[in-house]
Amino acid sequence: MVTDNLQKKFHLISFTVRMLIIGFLVFCAVQMFALHIVSDATVQSDSSGFYGHNYCGTFFIDITRDNSFIDENSYLNAIQPDSNPVIQDILLNTASVVMLLSLLIFLHRADKQTIHSKRTAWLLLLSGGLYAAGNTVVEIQLLTSQRDGLKGIMATQSYYPQLYAVYGIPLLIIAYGLILLYYEQISRGKSVIPVQRALKICTWLTAISAFGFMLWRFVVRCYELFSKDNARLPFYSVLLDLPKSECVSDSAYTKILVFRFVKDLPVFAASAIAVLALIKLMHSAADGQTNTTENRRRLKLAALALAVSSVIFNLLGLVEVNMLNESFTGIYGDVTYTIGIRSGCEPMLYAFLLIIIEIYLQAIPQTEKAGNTYDRHSYC
Repeated sequence: MVTDNLQKKFHLISFTVRMLIIGFLVFCAVQMFALHIVSDATVQSDSSGFYGHNYCGTFFIDITRDNSFIDENSYLNAIQPDSNPVIQDILLNTASVVMLLSLLIFLHRADKQTIHSKRTAWLLLLSGGLYAAGNTVVEIQLLTSQRDGLKGIMATQSYYPQLYAVYGIPLLIIAYGLILLYYEQISRGKSVIPVQRALKICTWLTAISAFGFMLWRFVVRCYELFSKDNARLPFYSVLLDLPKSECVSDSAYTKILVFRFVKDLPVFAASAIAVLALIKLMHSAADGQTNTTENRRRLKLAALALAVSSVIFNLLGLVEVNMLNESFTGIYGDVTYTIGIRSGCEPMLYAFLLIIIEIYLQAIPQTEKAGNTYDRHSYC
């Protein structure tokens, strides 16, 4: 039975997510409007030669004609809009609309206590699947795209797959969708074997990819502390050199690398806790144990760890910006502070999502330790 307190939480989540989606759509509309009202001639005649920003953790760099392009023609070619195939754009935009509508319908059903009266789980699976597919297409474009005429650190760029930013949110949506589908199959007296297999596949894929990615980045960061080569900083989808030649001294360079390593350690630890909690949730859900005290406790602990690491990460980012500006010339000598969400690496976002999952788990009847023993009448 859903309590009044739990129903209020469902309503608050629905309202919050809707407002976030509306805010995001308004932001995109403003960006597109600004892009269309500024003509190519106006952009090309801009004496500042400003090209854009690129974000790394808690700071961003300014990319201009003078510091990143070898000549005027290279800069003018770069500011021209990308010519993507029309059909591809239509498909991506359609997928985005369907994804958002599916998510909004799910939120509405949860808010109106009809989450189990219809096959709601497929809405989440559709939304998460389209989200992952769209992100994959974008990443393939980034992987295969080439930008000529660059100089300085921009000429050192190579593709960087931010797996957590690309597949983190879709995975959470799909995971809860499969958990909800498991209960729907049980409540209708249908086989749950396909759902169990899907949950186990997701569990293994998550474990291998997430821990593999974290191990790779951790080993690389440790290696860079002792290497004589330039360290590589992760931006949106590229790695860029942090040139030693532009630092005031070798000791200052090492100090910055050590500080960045310490700054990111809480995020590494919290991410490992969160991934482990999600893996255990999917594994136990495959055995019919979903809405358990232990699962909810793990999710709350993971969310708390991510929230704490986010505070540390963003506060230490202020110190990092000062260190870079004082120790470097060139692009890294003029960086600007920003919150981590701008670079797609904000732990607080995932803490918020884990809390949402923990709350929505309670929409599924309490699970007994013995396994597939749902009370079909415990949700109204």
